[in-house]
Amino acid sequence: MPDSTPRLPDRPSLEQLRKQAKALLRQLRNGDASATDRLHVYKSDVTEPILAHAQYVIAREYGFDSWPKLVRHVQSSQPGVEQHQRIAQDMVAVYNSADDQAVTRLNDLFHSSLNVEQIRDSIRDKLFNLPDTQQPLNSFTLPDAQLIVARLYGFQSWSELVQSSNAADTDPRSAPVFLNSRPPFYLIDWANNSIEPRQPMSTRDWEIFCDVIEELGLTAINSASLIGDDDLEVISRLDQITSLNLDGSKRLTDKGVQYLARMPQLRKLILGGRVTDRGLEVLQHLRELRTFEMFWQSEVSDKGILNLRFCNQLEEVDLLGSNVGDAAIAALTGKTKLSRLKTGRNVTDEGLKLVQDFPALKSWRGGEIEYGLMSFGAKPTNLLIDGPFTGNGLASLQGLDGLFGLSFFWHTSHLQGNDLQHLKGVSNLGYLGCQGELCNDDAMRHIAALPKLRMLMGQGTIATSEGFKSLGQSQTIEYFWGRECPNLNGSGFVALARMPKLKGLAVSCKFVDDVALSKLPDFPSLKELMPMDVSDDGFRHIGNAQQLESLILMYCRDTTDIATSHIVGMTNLKKYHAGYTLITDRSLEMLSRITSLEELSFEGCKFISDSGIPFLTDLPRLRQVSIGGCPGVSRAGTTGFRSNVRVNYDPR
Repeated sequence: MPDSTPRLPDRPSLEQLRKQAKALLRQLRNGDASATDRLHVYKSDVTEPILAHAQYVIAREYGFDSWPKLVRHVQSSQPGVEQHQRIAQDMVAVYNSADDQAVTRLNDLFHSSLNVEQIRDSIRDKLFNLPDTQQPLNSFTLPDAQLIVARLYGFQSWSELVQSSNAADTDPRSAPVFLNSRPPFYLIDWANNSIEPRQPMSTRDWEIFCDVIEELGLTAINSASLIGDDDLEVISRLDQITSLNLDGSKRLTDKGVQYLARMPQLRKLILGGRVTDRGLEVLQHLRELRTFEMFWQSEVSDKGILNLRFCNQLEEVDLLGSNVGDAAIAALTGKTKLSRLKTGRNVTDEGLKLVQDFPALKSWRGGEIEYGLMSFGAKPTNLLIDGPFTGNGLASLQGLDGLFGLSFFWHTSHLQGNDLQHLKGVSNLGYLGCQGELCNDDAMRHIAALPKLRMLMGQGTIATSEGFKSLGQSQTIEYFWGRECPNLNGSGFVALARMPKLKGLAVSCKFVDDVALSKLPDFPSLKELMPMDVSDDGFRHIGNAQQLESLILMYCRDTTDIATSHIVGMTNLKKYHAGYTLITDRSLEMLSRITSLEELSFEGCKFISDSGIPFLTDLPRLRQVSIGGCPGVSRAGTTGFRSNVRVNYDPR
């Protein structure tokens, strides 16, 4: 042990501290006795030291409990909001003076390529969406810019951002979902042992981010759109990460994807960015993958996706919208664990014949069955197919006794409603996705006759009253998602009320009359409702449906406090979601009277605020609150809930 505790310099350098930790690690791995003694003072049981151990020793020798606390101390010795102040100053410089250097700095930070006028338009939009501010005409002040920056990072005001940046450390394990209150901002979800950045990240920020991951033993990264090639080079040094979400990472190219070869331990990879067949060669090194997802990749072909043949542990593959087809299916045949597949958009009849060579789909193996009103797939087995296949190809699926969930995506224009008669040969089919023009009256007749069907995802169905009357004869369907339903009228709606097992319903009621809507309490098993195109006055019928346990207002953008007033008497309601509605804090006060509520969610509700959130904190059964894109609600406004309530907050 050192004779005396070393002292940090007056202006400590994070880079120098990292070099000290790496030097100590080299000494430890070379068997240096002095270095080993230093390690064993704090970690006596370590026999194979890693960087996190060396960082821990350095932190303890400087008098800190952990490496992240040492890092935060170093950060706090510098101006806490210096970066944010620079952003505000650059916004002003661009708006008022068209400063080219400020344009460059903002584009570099936010990974964009906007010109002066585009940045000005963005500033106007942000100010317009903030309460108590006016859209600037000829000038834009620093306080205006500071408010925009504060809101961008989830704070109600600039002073709140400054205060949070200078606040004392908070234990990351103090809440089920921990939102770091100091830069760099990140969210930790302990249920998934994952971390997600919540701000534009510099290389320095990523290094701090990775230090936190190592110290806390996190195993999953959700990046949103923040990771680029250089960032992935830093992340790829982490040997504990088993799940990596790169969806939406527009700056990611084949160069960055190649760094994934350093991460053979990956079990889940969601790949985004501008990736080509060359980038997918990295899959040869990722043989422990259980889940691989890659959406809408136009530069990837069957040649690149053939690399999946090296990944024999795969359980789930999602290629939705990507420019691949039969070859991808061929690459996956024979994989004994693969139970869920969403194909690319070029599948033909020949490709569908190959699905017979998927062992998990060929015969029923059991497993936990999962599906629901909001699910766009099912478990334990699921197949989504997309492409120019025909009814002959669909017929080749007969005999797949292990298949539970089956969906057709939008590009299946060669399929006809009557082709669904072939599904009677899929003996355990319990979930079906059949959408748009394919889901017509003919299709509804065959769907209603499926003996084990439990869920119909029929978004945009063009079925008429006759089709809905056919569907109403189903004795097994529990959930129906229809969304638009342009031909659903009162008689069709009443027909759905005859379904004895219908638990969840999501349909547009635009052409459903008041008399038919009043039949909601008569649905014998209905528990979950997603009403669309229902007027405020129509909510009185929803309020009378006392059997409801879940109310999801996802497509009710004209819904106001009047609608809320009609549901306050509901005694069994456990879940309430409002998405982009016009409700205000008055609705939050009314919701506080529904003491059965366990889960609340607000998305894009511009007229709720910090003033209304406290009404919800005393709900006795509340266990989860999600708030996203609500400009009147700040980070601080979400802190009043009990410690056992899971709070998900996203300022967007």
